[in-house]
Amino acid sequence: MKLSDIQEQWKNDSKINQLELGNEAVRTPNLHAKYLTVLSNIKLQQRKAESDYNNMRRLKYRYYRGELTESDLNKLNISQYMGNKPLKNEMDEFLTCDEDLNTLTDKIEYYKTVMFTLEQILRSINSRTWDIKSAIEWNKFTNGAFW
Repeated sequence: MKLSDIQEQWKNDSKINQLELGNEAVRTPNLHAKYLTVLSNIKLQQRKAESDYNNMRRLKYRYYRGELTESDLNKLNISQYMGNKPLKNEMDEFLTCDEDLNTLTDKIEYYKTVMFTLEQILRSINSRTWDIKSAIEWNKFTNGAFW
């Protein structure tokens, strides 16, 4: 699920109907379950992306050191790196600038952003019961019913 889709759904789900506070209170666990499921799926996708990054980093390390076999190169559809073999202290610079690794890093950061958004949504849902209770108390007060 894309971040924009989650934000659009939350924009609709976050609204509390002032005339149906009881129904809104009942809807809270469903909202929690919905966004918790999405968060769980995103966490799994992030873990997969981190694993892909680690595998690609190891592969690129071997590539820049000239350690890949011809069959490995053919599978990846790339030619052997022809530059000077980087020294150990230069390898981080090579890997940091690698386009494939940067793409995977961007993917991981995207998942982290989605997870942060979902965690904030879940916090808001957790306080939703309090918000609804406060709205009910306010309605009682404004209608002259004192507790």
